[in-house]
Amino acid sequence: MKKLPKFRTMTSSRYDPFYWLACGYLLLFFGATLISLKAETTRFNRDIRPILAEHCLHCHGPDSDSRKGKLRLDLESDAKQHAIVEGDSKKSPLIKRVLTADPEERMPPPEESSGLSELEIQTLNRWIDEGAFYEKHWAFEPIQKPATPDAGHDKLSSIDKFVMAELEASNLSMSPPVSRSKWIRRVSFDLTGLPPTWKEVEAYVFDPSPEADEKVIDRLLESPRYGERWGRHWLDIARYADTHGGSAIGFTKFPFSYTYRDYVIGALNEDVPFDRFITEQLAADQLELPENDPSLAALGFLTIGQRFRSPHDIIDDRIDVITRGIMGLTVTCARCHDHKFDPIPTTDYYSLYATLASSSEPELLPVIGEPTETESFLAYEKKLQKLKIEYGDMAREQSEILKGRLRMQVGIYLKELARGTPEQDLSVSFLSFRTEDIRPHVLERWRDYLKQIPPNDPVFGPWKQLARFSNATFPTQRAALMEQWEKENGDISKLTPMENLSAKAPPWNPLILNAIKMSAPSSMEALAQAYGTLFAETHRDWTLAQVQSAEEALPDGTTIPDQDQRHRKINSAILRQLRSHLYADESPTALPENLASRLLNRTVSDQLNGRRNAIHNLHLNEKGSPPRSMVLAENPDAEKKGFHVF
Repeated sequence: MKKLPKFRTMTSSRYDPFYWLACGYLLLFFGATLISLKAETTRFNRDIRPILAEHCLHCHGPDSDSRKGKLRLDLESDAKQHAIVEGDSKKSPLIKRVLTADPEERMPPPEESSGLSELEIQTLNRWIDEGAFYEKHWAFEPIQKPATPDAGHDKLSSIDKFVMAELEASNLSMSPPVSRSKWIRRVSFDLTGLPPTWKEVEAYVFDPSPEADEKVIDRLLESPRYGERWGRHWLDIARYADTHGGSAIGFTKFPFSYTYRDYVIGALNEDVPFDRFITEQLAADQLELPENDPSLAALGFLTIGQRFRSPHDIIDDRIDVITRGIMGLTVTCARCHDHKFDPIPTTDYYSLYATLASSSEPELLPVIGEPTETESFLAYEKKLQKLKIEYGDMAREQSEILKGRLRMQVGIYLKELARGTPEQDLSVSFLSFRTEDIRPHVLERWRDYLKQIPPNDPVFGPWKQLARFSNATFPTQRAALMEQWEKENGDISKLTPMENLSAKAPPWNPLILNAIKMSAPSSMEALAQAYGTLFAETHRDWTLAQVQSAEEALPDGTTIPDQDQRHRKINSAILRQLRSHLYADESPTALPENLASRLLNRTVSDQLNGRRNAIHNLHLNEKGSPPRSMVLAENPDAEKKGFHVF
C-alpha cells in the first residue's frame, strides 16, 4: 500500500517569521473581538429572545394553554414584576432559579431540559445588569431615517452611497460602467419588461446631450407598458385571476375581472398617489364617486378572490389580502386565537370582519362610463332585460311558494325551539331536496322573533308564560294558567262574535286559548304542535279568501276590503292578530327575496341558478357587454347578531 506523504506540522515552523506574524495577527483579531463583544450592549431581540424561546417560553410565554405559574417572560411588565430585578442579576429570581441545585426549584425543570449553557447564563446576567431592556420586534419599531454614509463620492446618489459604503467595508469596488447599449437594454427591461428597439438603442447611443439618460427614463415611464410591467407585481399581491374556483355555484369565471386589472395598470401609468391608490381599493364606494366612475373598479382588490361555500371564508380571504398585501402581516391566525408574538388580538380580526361583513356584492354591477349605444350594445341590453325578467319572475314566484310553505310549517320550527335546539351556524348553505327540512336561517328568525315579542302579546303571551316550566310541572301549571286566562278573557263561548270587525279583541287571543284547552298539551313540544296547527289553518283560510275575493287585500296583508259575507269572519280582529304573526314585515316567514332565494330546496335552487348563469354567460360572451366594476355595496339588512366562524 502506498504511504501517504508526510506534511510538516506547525511546530516544525516555530522559528519561521511568518508563523509569529500569523500568531500575532490572530491574537490581535480575537482580542479586539472580545473587547468589542464586551463593550457592546446586550440586545433583547438578538441575544435574549432566542434563549427565552428555547428554554422558557413554552411554559412562560404567550400560549395560555401551556402557560404555568401565571408568569410571562415575553412581557416586560410581567417579567419585571415577578422574575427580574433591573440592574441586579444576583437578586433576580430568574437567575436564582436557573442556578439553583435544588431540583424542585430549578428552571427549566431537570426532567425537561439539561439547562442553560454557561454562555447563555452569562448573557442573561449581563443583560439584567445592563437594565434588562426589552425590545419590540424590529417590524413594529418606529421607522428611523439613517444618516447617509460619507463615502467621499459626492456624485453618487444617496442609495449608491449606502452601496459603496458596504462595498468598501468589504474591500470591494463597484463594477465598471456598462456600455450605453447594455444600459438601455437593462433599463427597458426593468421599466417595461420589453427590450428596446434598434432605433431606440441607436438614438440613445448617439445622443451626445447630458440629458440622454433622463430622456430615456422619461420615455419609458410615459409608456403604457410601464403600468403593465409593474402592475403585475401588485396584481400578484391582490391574488388577481380571471377565475375563482367556485364551481359549486355553476360558473368559475369572473366576467369583469379585467376591469380591476385595467384600473391597476391605469393607476400606475397616471402616477396615482399611493394613499389614494390604497383608499380606492378599500373604500371607493365611500368616496362619493359618480355611479359609473372608473375608479369603482378598484374594489376588485376585495372581490377578486376565491369563492367558498361559507361566506365567513370569503371574508377571511379578504382580511388576508388586506393585511398581507398592505401591512405585510399574516393576521388570519387571529380568527382562532390572539397572535403569539405579533400584537394582533382576535378583537382586531373581528373588528375588521364586522366591517367587511356589512357589505355584499350587488346582483347587477355598475357599468363603467357611459356605454355607446351601438347595435351590439342594444342587442345585449335586449337580451339582458329578457333574462332578468325571466330570472326575477321565477325568483319571486318561488319566494312566495317558500313563504307559503313556511307559514304551514310554523309548528315544526316552534317544536325545534321547544326542544332547546342550539343556535344554528348560518354560514352553512342549505342544500336539500326535501321541502320539510329545517332551514337554519328561518329557525334563527323565529328564535329572535320570540325574544322580541312582549309578554302581553295576545297570541304568544301564553307561549312565553308556559315556556318557564319544565315538562314535569308543565300539565299542572298549564291547567292553572288556563283557568286564570279564561277569567281574564271571559267565557270563550260568550265572546263578542268574531264577525264583528269593530269589536275589541280580548287580552288573550280566544283561538289560541281554545287550541290550548282542546289539545291539553303536556309539554312545550306539544304546545308548539297546537300553535302550528292553528297557524296552518289560518294561512289556508286566508289564501282561500284571497282567491274568492274580487278585490286585493290591503297592503298590511290582513284585511280584504269587500262586503262579501264570507269575509266578515276573516276580517275579524281575532284572526287579524294571528295573521299579523304570519304576514307582517317583521314576521319570521316574511323573508326578503335575497334570503328566500338562498333557502330554496336543491332542485328549485338549481333551476334558479340556471337562469342566473344565463345572465352571467351573457356578460361574459356577448360582444356588446359593457365593462362593469366589481364593487361591494353596504348591506341594508346586515345582521348585528353573533356569528359562527367555522
